Amino acid sequence: MKRGRPKGRSRDSRSFGPLGDLIRKFRLDKGLGLSDVAKACQCSVQFISNIEHGRAPLPWEKVGPLSNYLKIPVEELQAANLAIRSDFKSFVKTTKGKGGPKSVKTPGILLGMTGAASAGAMTAKDAALQEILQKYQAATLANRKKFVKEALKTLAS
Repeated sequence: MKRGRPKGRSRDSRSFGPLGDLIRKFRLDKGLGLSDVAKACQCSVQFISNIEHGRAPLPWEKVGPLSNYLKIPVEELQAANLAIRSDFKSFVKTTKGKGGPKSVKTPGILLGMTGAASAGAMTAKDAALQEILQKYQAATLANRKKFVKEALKTLAS
């Protein structure tokens, strides 16, 4: 039995969400492997794989290097990243039965935060981003840049 990394590129065509599909498409179009992208972004191969498979959001500080390396328009990458981040942050609220939205216990990592990074501020920012994303998804292609700018302003505050 042979061991080690399989030779060649994956032909897997499953969809893993807007961010993973976007990164994978540009990476494969350029004939690059995960390790090439990982080196350019100064992170692990596993981390890039997790992003492509929808198991992790792309950190905002990696958007620029990834956009430059794969030649993905920044707005397109940011919009896809916002969509995936809203999925990951949806654990803040959940619906159970007829009671409507209920708060989930605050994760321990957020309990020690103070100042601008407090758990309350994070929850408020997340709600604002989810509203912007809903409007973004319903908007025409011509109007989507406006929503990306609004989302970036919300994240900066």
